[in-house]
Amino acid sequence: MLTAVKRELTMLAMSVALVVLAGCGSSGLATPTPTPSRLGPAMVQIENSILARPQAGLQQADVVYEYLAEGGITRMTVIYFKPSGSQRIEPVRSARPVTIRLWHAYHGVIFYSGANVHVLQQIQSQNIPALTEGTDGGAYFSRDPSRRAPHNLFTDGDRLAQGLKKYAPRITYQLPSTGTPTASPAPAVANRVVFSQTNAHRVTYTYSASDGGYAYGTETGPLIDKNTGQPIKPVNVILIQVGHHDAGFTDVLGAPAVDFDLQGTGPADVFTQGHRYTATWDLTNAELPLKILGSNGKVMHLPAGLTWIHLVDPATPITAS
Repeated sequence: MLTAVKRELTMLAMSVALVVLAGCGSSGLATPTPTPSRLGPAMVQIENSILARPQAGLQQADVVYEYLAEGGITRMTVIYFKPSGSQRIEPVRSARPVTIRLWHAYHGVIFYSGANVHVLQQIQSQNIPALTEGTDGGAYFSRDPSRRAPHNLFTDGDRLAQGLKKYAPRITYQLPSTGTPTASPAPAVANRVVFSQTNAHRVTYTYSASDGGYAYGTETGPLIDKNTGQPIKPVNVILIQVGHHDAGFTDVLGAPAVDFDLQGTGPADVFTQGHRYTATWDLTNAELPLKILGSNGKVMHLPAGLTWIHLVDPATPITAS
């Protein structure tokens, strides 16, 4: 009887050992804890023309991509990872071909006023979650009576969060941790940065050490956030050199649509904390967020706060002092 009990205890111990080893893998090492998923970000299309200013809600964004739309006018894809609050975000406008590329990099939900039929077909065929004024009975947008259409469509953080909860894909990618770029080689001073993003849009950034950010100036004066009444001040400003081309169709106004060669790698300039860093942008994997690599080839860690990324033509002259 005692022998039988010992035999059963031995078998039980062996079973427990096998279960532990199975959970650890064939190497016997513990299986890494999988990265928890979370909701993808809100990706809001915002206009940047004289008629669109002052915009609202840009200062509270995490990342802004600004690029040529047509006729020297730029548009923005404004990214909020954890939107909240009732402050307005406006004016919301149409999606462009590059919006599709940015969606694949970040896998969020596009909030927009509409798009050309060619862009709409891509959104539909690729099953991209994209919400317009008519989605869910108008739950995500309203019209601002103080503005003239089509520059008066707005949303807010709470509505973005509501849309994400219902439509956002789950993501697991990790963004770079915050920090300060390596000081080797020593970066040049850059308290004032001037460049022309398009033939009609000249940008001037002025650094304020007390604010820790760059005030955004345009050809008509400071770019103001209507919610704060203050100039928009990104903490990090990045210029990535990327060519653009005719997308092969016209937009809703009949102007040639623009697409960007936003793939692979290319030169970049990073401005942060009053300094200029030479860098490289990297989108070799179109399904992961764009990376900024320092001169050492490693991912650059930047201070926390709003990061503004301008898509500029290759060899665009940049004056920094």
